[in-house]
Amino acid sequence: GDDDHYCDQNGNMPESLKHEAEWAFFQAGLDAADIIVMGRRSHEITPNPKQRSRLVLTRKVTECMREGGHVYWNPAHASLRQALSLFEGSTERLAVVGGQVAFDLFLTAPLKYDRFHLSRIHGVQVPDGRGVFSATSPGTDAASILRSAGYDMVAYQTLAPGVDVFTWSQIAEPT
Repeated sequence: GDDDHYCDQNGNMPESLKHEAEWAFFQAGLDAADIIVMGRRSHEITPNPKQRSRLVLTRKVTECMREGGHVYWNPAHASLRQALSLFEGSTERLAVVGGQVAFDLFLTAPLKYDRFHLSRIHGVQVPDGRGVFSATSPGTDAASILRSAGYDMVAYQTLAPGVDVFTWSQIAEPT
């Protein structure tokens, strides 16, 4: 939304932030990825009808472990390389879908995003919701957080009236 909140205080995405055009853009990104990275809570509540391989961030494992088509990873105790080694096949393209802990983790080195897509549904705010990044606040929007982490906005597209996606890429050194 306009306030860079992506869910309410309970971690649920309100209907006002769900839009068909944005969902199609999001799904196309997931289809292009080898591995989907998400937090444990997101993993538990989000259906996976396409059986995409998931890298699940969690403190409930010591380092990392594979279970079915997913790997559970504690980034405080194991490297990304260790976690990815547990997957079969190619792991060249990751899609980080959230929540906030996952967004924060890949914001800074050594785990930086190549690209970060920031969607906006204009005219929507989620009072007392969770910000995209933990530093998101009324005086600090996601764009300024991305800029200070060394990203520049490199593309913008309107998916539908009132629905935009801003693409950020790691170009500049952090200021």
